[in-house]
Amino acid sequence: MDIEQRTRTAEELKKRIEASVSPFHSIIYATDELEEVGFEKLELGSRWKIERGRRYYVNVYGSTLVAFVIGEKWSGENLRFAAAHSDFPCLKIKPSCQMEANGYIKMNVEVYGGAILNTWLDRPLSAAGRVVLKTDDVMEPEIRYIDLKKSLFIIPNLAIHMNREVNKGVELNRQKDMIPVMALSDDTDNELKKDTLNKYISRELNADEKDILDYDMFLYPVETPCSLGISGELFSAGRLDNLTSVQACIKGIKKSVPVDGINIAVVYDSEEVGSATKQGAGSILTRSIINRIFKNFDYDNETMECAFANGIGLSVDVAHAIHPNVPEKNDPTNKLLLNHGFGIKTSAAERYASDPVVIGIIKSLCEKYNIRYQRFVNRSDIPGGSTLGAIAVANLPIRMLDIGVPVLAMHSSRETMGIDDQLYLERILEEFFAALQNDGNNLK
Repeated sequence: MDIEQRTRTAEELKKRIEASVSPFHSIIYATDELEEVGFEKLELGSRWKIERGRRYYVNVYGSTLVAFVIGEKWSGENLRFAAAHSDFPCLKIKPSCQMEANGYIKMNVEVYGGAILNTWLDRPLSAAGRVVLKTDDVMEPEIRYIDLKKSLFIIPNLAIHMNREVNKGVELNRQKDMIPVMALSDDTDNELKKDTLNKYISRELNADEKDILDYDMFLYPVETPCSLGISGELFSAGRLDNLTSVQACIKGIKKSVPVDGINIAVVYDSEEVGSATKQGAGSILTRSIINRIFKNFDYDNETMECAFANGIGLSVDVAHAIHPNVPEKNDPTNKLLLNHGFGIKTSAAERYASDPVVIGIIKSLCEKYNIRYQRFVNRSDIPGGSTLGAIAVANLPIRMLDIGVPVLAMHSSRETMGIDDQLYLERILEEFFAALQNDGNNLK
């Protein structure tokens, strides 16, 4: 791949990552992209009037996005579906978070998802999320989204002189060792000393501190994403899991309007904590929205069930690249090399959604359009993590396949990938949404 393509792909991903500092901001960035190309917003809590040949999206509670494109001659068939997730392993700020001792004002947090904890130490951190504000109508509080942007917090390591065994490995206690410092009590403005974070947030929002009812705030490292490697072939950033996949799904759904079919892309929240939320892949959300679409065109339930049975889906999430120093942790014959293509993931335990028919379709698309791919299976004695695909198909009886870019240090506060693989993933999503016609098994 040439340097220009790598640079362009890296820059696009960098912009998304820098903007997507919380699940809410990830959805804001994606909806802005959709609106730029003509997608129309539908409200989850309002009646819909939709038409063939149009593009729509639904913002679900601020952190999940459902986008769909209806073919101009759609007859209730040819359902194509792809999904990623907006959330990432991190630290979430607790309510009443302020703690003070030994001259420090600290912040009480809890771990969200399966984070590699030691990667959060000694890094400048900021916070982003949503704040709920009081209004005159108690049933309609105001929701404001906020990114503090500045380097404000840090979780310091213990010096080696105080733990000589540190390089042999340290088990970090989530309640004791992961508490960030946000100020020094002796140097803090008297006005800020009590409820320091709430006062800071209210200033940033230009709101009255007394009007803050609640918040969902997440910490994130402020370091800038960057390209690495002699030829710029590597890319390092936080939140590659799973903004790489969000980017591919959004690009795919934007590319074309099918003639006789319906394309659906979903960016779910809550994947990192099991997906069992109202806005997660384990809910009836997607089935409910698809049902509403079919009903708007007076298609009955059986037509929808047939569309599910004949439909095709992709669960798009990152995969484990072979580690340069610990290669033995990967399967000996199904391992992912950086910049050798996106991964097709399968698991005998069905931890990944997979279907041989969909594998055949994706492989055929790759061969037709010269897109590189690889196969991935975990070592038999090292079970991998699960993804949203296997969860989503419990409510959507659709043939589904898990794919994604290979990354190093998955769930670290900073991960590494081969930038070429991002382009391969984006291309397969674009061709997946554009190339399937008529009966879902045939290529144009």
